[in-house]
Amino acid sequence: MRKEQETTLVRNAREGDMPAFGEIVRRYQNIVFATAFQILRDRPLAEDVAQEAFVKAFQSLHDLRMESSFPPWLRKITRNLALVARKEQRRFGALEEAGTPQSPPADAGQEAERERGEADAFGEEVRRIISSLSDTIRFPMLLCHIDDLSTRDAARFLGITEGALRKPLHDGKRKLQERIVRMAEKSFQVYRLPPDFAKRCICGCRRSQAAKNGKDERR
Repeated sequence: MRKEQETTLVRNAREGDMPAFGEIVRRYQNIVFATAFQILRDRPLAEDVAQEAFVKAFQSLHDLRMESSFPPWLRKITRNLALVARKEQRRFGALEEAGTPQSPPADAGQEAERERGEADAFGEEVRRIISSLSDTIRFPMLLCHIDDLSTRDAARFLGITEGALRKPLHDGKRKLQERIVRMAEKSFQVYRLPPDFAKRCICGCRRSQAAKNGKDERR
Protein backbone atom coordinates (compact mmCIF):
# COMPACT_ATOMS: atom_id res chain seq x y z
CA MET A 1 0.00 0.00 0.00
CA ARG A 2 1.35 3.42 -0.95
CA LYS A 3 1.84 6.10 1.66
CA GLU A 4 -0.79 8.32 0.02
CA GLN A 5 -3.33 5.50 0.14
CA GLU A 6 -2.59 4.88 3.80
CA THR A 7 -2.95 8.59 4.58
CA THR A 8 -6.34 8.62 2.87
CA LEU A 9 -7.47 5.56 4.83
CA VAL A 10 -6.42 7.13 8.13
CA ARG A 11 -8.20 10.36 7.22
CA ASN A 12 -11.38 8.49 6.27
CA ALA A 13 -11.22 6.35 9.40
CA ARG A 14 -10.92 9.50 11.50
CA GLU A 15 -14.23 10.59 9.98
CA GLY A 16 -15.87 7.34 11.06
CA ASP A 17 -15.33 5.23 7.93
CA MET A 18 -15.25 1.73 9.43
CA PRO A 19 -14.29 -0.15 6.22
CA ALA A 20 -11.29 2.18 5.89
CA PHE A 21 -10.21 1.35 9.42
CA GLY A 22 -10.72 -2.33 8.63
CA GLU A 23 -8.13 -2.01 5.85
CA ILE A 24 -5.75 -0.42 8.34
CA VAL A 25 -6.27 -3.30 10.77
CA ARG A 26 -5.56 -5.89 8.07
CA ARG A 27 -2.41 -4.02 7.06
CA TYR A 28 -0.93 -3.76 10.55
CA GLN A 29 -2.48 -6.63 12.52
CA ASN A 30 0.47 -9.02 12.34
CA ILE A 31 3.11 -6.45 13.21
CA VAL A 32 0.98 -5.10 16.08
CA PHE A 33 0.53 -8.64 17.40
CA ALA A 34 4.26 -9.33 17.03
CA THR A 35 5.05 -6.16 19.01
CA ALA A 36 2.79 -7.26 21.85
CA PHE A 37 4.02 -10.86 21.74
CA GLN A 38 7.68 -9.81 22.00
CA ILE A 39 6.86 -8.10 25.30
CA LEU A 40 4.37 -10.58 26.76
CA ARG A 41 5.50 -13.98 25.42
CA ASP A 42 1.91 -15.12 25.83
CA ARG A 43 -0.09 -15.63 22.64
CA PRO A 44 -3.68 -15.23 23.97
CA LEU A 45 -2.73 -12.18 26.02
CA ALA A 46 -0.81 -10.64 23.10
CA GLU A 47 -3.84 -11.19 20.86
CA ASP A 48 -6.08 -9.41 23.39
CA VAL A 49 -3.61 -6.52 23.62
CA ALA A 50 -3.41 -6.24 19.82
CA GLN A 51 -7.19 -6.02 19.58
CA GLU A 52 -7.28 -3.47 22.41
CA ALA A 53 -4.58 -1.42 20.62
CA PHE A 54 -6.68 -1.12 17.47
CA VAL A 55 -9.82 -0.19 19.42
CA LYS A 56 -7.88 2.43 21.37
CA ALA A 57 -6.32 3.75 18.15
CA PHE A 58 -9.78 4.08 16.59
CA GLN A 59 -11.08 5.90 19.65
CA SER A 60 -8.08 8.26 19.68
CA LEU A 61 -7.72 9.03 15.97
CA HIS A 62 -8.78 12.62 16.62
CA ASP A 63 -5.62 13.01 18.74
CA LEU A 64 -3.35 12.06 15.82
CA ARG A 65 -1.84 15.27 14.47
CA MET A 66 -0.52 13.93 11.15
CA GLU A 67 -1.92 10.96 9.23
CA SER A 68 1.62 10.06 8.10
CA SER A 69 2.58 9.50 11.75
CA PHE A 70 0.05 6.69 12.18
CA PRO A 71 2.47 3.68 12.14
CA PRO A 72 4.79 4.85 14.98
CA TRP A 73 1.77 6.21 16.86
CA LEU A 74 0.08 2.79 16.66
CA ARG A 75 3.30 1.06 17.74
CA LYS A 76 3.53 3.33 20.80
CA ILE A 77 -0.07 2.53 21.76
CA THR A 78 0.64 -1.19 21.41
CA ARG A 79 3.84 -1.08 23.46
CA ASN A 80 2.21 0.92 26.25
CA LEU A 81 -0.73 -1.47 26.48
CA ALA A 82 1.58 -4.51 26.39
CA LEU A 83 3.77 -3.09 29.16
CA VAL A 84 0.72 -2.44 31.32
CA ALA A 85 -0.53 -5.98 30.62
CA ARG A 86 2.86 -7.44 31.53
CA LYS A 87 2.88 -5.52 34.80
CA GLU A 88 -0.64 -6.75 35.55
CA GLN A 89 0.37 -10.29 34.57
CA ARG A 90 3.25 -10.25 37.03
CA ARG A 91 1.11 -8.72 39.78
CA PHE A 92 -1.55 -11.37 39.27
CA GLY A 93 1.10 -14.09 39.37
CA ALA A 94 2.48 -12.67 42.61
CA LEU A 95 -1.00 -12.70 44.17
CA GLU A 96 -1.51 -16.33 43.15
CA GLU A 97 1.76 -17.29 44.81
CA ALA A 98 1.06 -15.36 48.00
CA GLY A 99 1.49 -17.55 51.07
CA THR A 100 3.66 -20.09 49.25
CA PRO A 101 7.47 -20.32 49.37
CA GLN A 102 8.75 -17.64 47.04
CA SER A 103 11.25 -18.42 44.31
CA PRO A 104 13.87 -15.82 43.39
CA PRO A 105 12.34 -12.89 41.47
CA ALA A 106 12.40 -12.95 37.70
CA ASP A 107 15.34 -11.06 36.30
CA ALA A 108 17.48 -10.65 33.23
CA GLY A 109 19.05 -14.05 33.97
CA GLN A 110 15.81 -15.83 33.15
CA GLU A 111 15.50 -13.92 29.88
CA ALA A 112 19.09 -14.86 29.00
CA GLU A 113 18.35 -18.50 29.84
CA ARG A 114 15.31 -18.46 27.56
CA GLU A 115 17.37 -16.98 24.72
CA ARG A 116 20.06 -19.65 25.24
CA GLY A 117 17.36 -22.32 25.08
CA GLU A 118 16.07 -20.91 21.79
CA ALA A 119 19.61 -20.75 20.38
CA ASP A 120 20.28 -24.35 21.43
CA ALA A 121 17.04 -25.51 19.79
CA PHE A 122 17.95 -23.66 16.61
CA GLY A 123 21.45 -25.17 16.61
CA GLU A 124 20.02 -28.65 17.11
CA GLU A 125 17.67 -28.16 14.15
CA VAL A 126 20.59 -27.00 11.97
CA ARG A 127 22.57 -30.10 12.97
CA ARG A 128 19.59 -32.26 12.08
CA ILE A 129 19.41 -30.63 8.66
CA ILE A 130 23.13 -31.17 8.09
CA SER A 131 22.77 -34.83 9.09
CA SER A 132 20.06 -35.27 6.48
CA LEU A 133 22.36 -34.18 3.62
CA SER A 134 24.01 -36.79 1.43
CA ASP A 135 27.56 -37.85 2.33
CA THR A 136 29.01 -36.16 -0.75
CA ILE A 137 27.67 -32.83 0.51
CA ARG A 138 27.79 -33.34 4.26
CA PHE A 139 31.46 -34.32 4.59
CA PRO A 140 32.80 -31.26 2.74
CA MET A 141 30.46 -29.03 4.80
CA LEU A 142 31.66 -30.57 8.07
CA LEU A 143 35.33 -30.36 7.14
CA CYS A 144 35.24 -26.75 5.91
CA HIS A 145 32.62 -25.20 8.18
CA ILE A 146 32.79 -27.28 11.36
CA ASP A 147 36.42 -28.42 11.46
CA ASP A 148 37.46 -25.15 9.79
CA LEU A 149 39.78 -26.79 7.29
CA SER A 150 40.85 -24.89 4.20
CA THR A 151 39.37 -26.08 0.91
CA ARG A 152 42.82 -27.29 -0.08
CA ASP A 153 43.24 -29.43 3.05
CA ALA A 154 39.65 -30.69 2.90
CA ALA A 155 40.07 -31.67 -0.76
CA ARG A 156 43.30 -33.43 0.03
CA PHE A 157 41.63 -35.30 2.92
CA LEU A 158 38.80 -36.44 0.64
CA GLY A 159 41.15 -37.32 -2.19
CA ILE A 160 39.59 -34.89 -4.67
CA THR A 161 40.61 -31.61 -6.29
CA GLU A 162 39.66 -28.22 -4.89
CA GLY A 163 37.54 -27.63 -7.98
CA ALA A 164 35.61 -30.85 -7.30
CA LEU A 165 35.12 -29.77 -3.68
CA ARG A 166 33.53 -26.42 -4.53
CA LYS A 167 30.36 -27.86 -6.07
CA PRO A 168 29.25 -29.91 -3.02
CA LEU A 169 30.11 -26.92 -0.81
CA HIS A 170 27.97 -24.65 -2.98
CA ASP A 171 25.12 -27.20 -3.08
CA GLY A 172 25.34 -27.69 0.68
CA LYS A 173 25.13 -23.96 1.41
CA ARG A 174 22.15 -23.58 -0.92
CA LYS A 175 20.25 -26.53 0.58
CA LEU A 176 21.07 -25.46 4.12
CA GLN A 177 19.89 -21.92 3.39
CA GLU A 178 16.64 -23.12 1.81
CA ARG A 179 15.83 -25.39 4.75
CA ILE A 180 16.69 -22.78 7.36
CA VAL A 181 14.45 -20.28 5.57
CA ARG A 182 11.60 -22.81 5.59
CA MET A 183 12.26 -23.47 9.27
CA ALA A 184 12.18 -19.74 9.98
CA GLU A 185 8.94 -19.34 8.01
CA LYS A 186 7.41 -22.12 10.08
CA SER A 187 8.54 -20.39 13.28
CA PHE A 188 7.05 -17.10 12.10
CA GLN A 189 3.60 -18.71 12.08
CA VAL A 190 3.44 -17.89 15.80
CA TYR A 191 3.05 -14.24 14.77
CA ARG A 192 0.11 -14.90 12.48
CA LEU A 193 -3.36 -14.05 13.73
CA PRO A 194 -6.60 -15.96 13.13
CA PRO A 195 -8.53 -14.97 9.96
CA ASP A 196 -11.34 -13.29 11.92
CA PHE A 197 -9.05 -11.00 13.94
CA ALA A 198 -9.76 -7.87 11.86
CA LYS A 199 -13.49 -8.55 12.05
CA ARG A 200 -13.31 -8.80 15.85
CA CYS A 201 -11.40 -5.52 16.00
CA ILE A 202 -14.03 -3.77 13.89
CA CYS A 203 -16.78 -5.15 16.13
CA GLY A 204 -14.93 -3.77 19.13
CA CYS A 205 -14.62 -0.39 17.43
CA ARG A 206 -18.33 -0.36 16.60
CA ARG A 207 -19.22 -1.16 20.24
CA SER A 208 -16.97 1.61 21.53
CA GLN A 209 -18.47 4.04 19.02
CA ALA A 210 -22.02 3.06 20.00
CA ALA A 211 -21.17 3.45 23.69
CA LYS A 212 -19.72 6.90 23.06
CA ASN A 213 -22.77 7.99 21.04
CA GLY A 214 -25.03 6.73 23.82
CA LYS A 215 -23.16 8.82 26.39
CA ASP A 216 -23.34 11.89 24.18
CA GLU A 217 -27.11 11.50 23.78
CA ARG A 218 -27.62 11.22 27.55
CA ARG A 219 -25.80 14.51 28.18
